[in-house]
Amino acid sequence: MIHWQPGFVYPPVFYPPHPPLDVLSAAIFALVAAAVLFVTIRRPANGIAALIVTVPFAYAHYAGGTSITIPKAAFAGFVLALLWHRPSLRELRDPRIRPFLLALAAMIGPMVLSFAFAQHRDAVAREVAKWIEYAVVFVGVCVAFSNDPDDRPIWGALVVTTGLVSVLAIAQEFIGATSGLFFYGQAIPRISGPLEGPNQLAAWLGLALPVLLARMLVHRSAPLVTVTALAAIAETLTLSKSGVVAALVACGLVVLLSRPSRVVRWRFAAGALALGSILIVLGAAVGFEARFFSLKEVAQPDHLATHPVLWKAALDLWRTSPLVGVGAGNYELDLAQVGLPDVHTHANSLYLQALAETGLAGFLAALYLVYASIATFARVISRRPLIIGALAASVGLALHQVFDYLVFYPKVGDFWWIILAIGAVELINSREDARTIEVAA
Repeated sequence: MIHWQPGFVYPPVFYPPHPPLDVLSAAIFALVAAAVLFVTIRRPANGIAALIVTVPFAYAHYAGGTSITIPKAAFAGFVLALLWHRPSLRELRDPRIRPFLLALAAMIGPMVLSFAFAQHRDAVAREVAKWIEYAVVFVGVCVAFSNDPDDRPIWGALVVTTGLVSVLAIAQEFIGATSGLFFYGQAIPRISGPLEGPNQLAAWLGLALPVLLARMLVHRSAPLVTVTALAAIAETLTLSKSGVVAALVACGLVVLLSRPSRVVRWRFAAGALALGSILIVLGAAVGFEARFFSLKEVAQPDHLATHPVLWKAALDLWRTSPLVGVGAGNYELDLAQVGLPDVHTHANSLYLQALAETGLAGFLAALYLVYASIATFARVISRRPLIIGALAASVGLALHQVFDYLVFYPKVGDFWWIILAIGAVELINSREDARTIEVAA
């Protein structure tokens, strides 16, 4: 763990260690899969809750060139339990589900096409496998929730997991952060908790915050309010400009769409003022204002680069193969071709990453993905927290990914597709409720 002390320069860490799969880790993964299998057999909604609880915690070990993680083990148990249930798949044909399935196919198609033109085909295979995982996650959660539409385990899992992630992240301000920066000679820690980095934590919390806030505006409880406040504090302490701004936009959209009563609005304003005061004090203590309100790009470690450099490289790579791109997952491996041999990272933008790696087809697919994740919910007038939260979370993530490529990380991508699946099934349930009311009338 890195303890940030002024005047001491720490060496950059390029990649996390890759421990091989051993007997202990294999036993832990098997235990996780068995536990999730058991709770999902009892009730599919419990399985969804188990996925939410496990998704931020990787404990990654490697075998055969790929990672084995706690979320993957949990999902294996979840899928096996669903197969045992033999649930109905009728909802997958619903027009409210179809846009998401089309978006997934649109993303995977150009990646597969880019395989023939990529220099590093193993990277393409990994990206395709990741998006197939997202597709299976979405379908599995849709099927489970539509066959067991009890949202109580889901809300409990969201509150517990967000609270745990936030506490683990905030604790790094006191016990040492795994990353940070020097700004005008001042050492500033950047918390990440169990996520891969500060921007990833900001994205994960940016998905959880609007969903929890939407729930809080209609169902207030001390644990929910406390966890939402902790998540807001942790979001701010990531020092991710785009992440914090995107979360603010998402939460503002939640308040607008929820249309709370005047009493609730006043209470919310008072709570936001108190939380803002706490954040200002904490921010001043860690030098937050020096970084956040500056437009100056901070110097990066050797394997990274600033946004302008990475964005220019993405456009330069795209020009070498405008239609199909240089290959999914090949951006960081091909940077030497555009004069950046020592840089190994993504393009810091979903849209430019898609353009460089999968060409115009992939870029249009990324735009359709963003459209489907927002428009599908925006067409429905509903005050259901899961629908409003899914809409606002997707808006925030779309904005955040202008400046970062976040669905690259399964902890963020899996969590987003779980939220999308839950929200999509809520759309179906809201329509069924409306029909029931009309029949009763």
